[in-house]
Amino acid sequence: MKHYKIPIDSDHYEIFFGAIRSKKDVIKLLMNTVKYATTELRVTGEHKYYLHIIVDDMNRFIYESENKIFSVRSPFRVMGNENELTFYTAYIANIDNAITSNVLSMLNDEKFDSPNSFDFLGLIEESFELDIDDVWPFIIDLISFEDGYLRYDYDPENEKDRLHPLSHLDICYTTASTYKIGTYKKPCVNYLTSLLNNKVDALYLER
Repeated sequence: MKHYKIPIDSDHYEIFFGAIRSKKDVIKLLMNTVKYATTELRVTGEHKYYLHIIVDDMNRFIYESENKIFSVRSPFRVMGNENELTFYTAYIANIDNAITSNVLSMLNDEKFDSPNSFDFLGLIEESFELDIDDVWPFIIDLISFEDGYLRYDYDPENEKDRLHPLSHLDICYTTASTYKIGTYKKPCVNYLTSLLNNKVDALYLER
């Protein structure tokens, strides 16, 4: 397993730790993650926020702050080191700054949510210089992949006995699907990584 730990500058807090409510939010997060992880301007030293890139069967991004740790599955492959990472897929050899910017721009266009499929296809063609045969499966993967969202909170502000436990796991992100599992452990990257890793002994729900 490869584990890249990249400090996140406080100026980028809202980009990475804003609320996730839809798949569109997840895609924006993924594009900003790749953009940040591949930038030449890398933050150094100790910071309060970190991006963890786990490359293994679990293949995940983990976002760490003092009281919140959450994770989504990465649909990308990655190679390189902490100073120079390259993200790619079976269809895109290098998800560079231009591609991430084009996807972010596309997400902000009203035609992205159009019920007319021709509007959506036209938007993709307008947004990318790449061959549509290469871009189409990339976009479909972003829209349809199982993101495996999981958040670990320490939330004294909203604590309400067992209805809203002080420390808890939030499973899923939409109002219709989300639910909480209380835990006696404060958020910890190692604990969350172990929870998600199928190559180590399974963790049990506390009784």
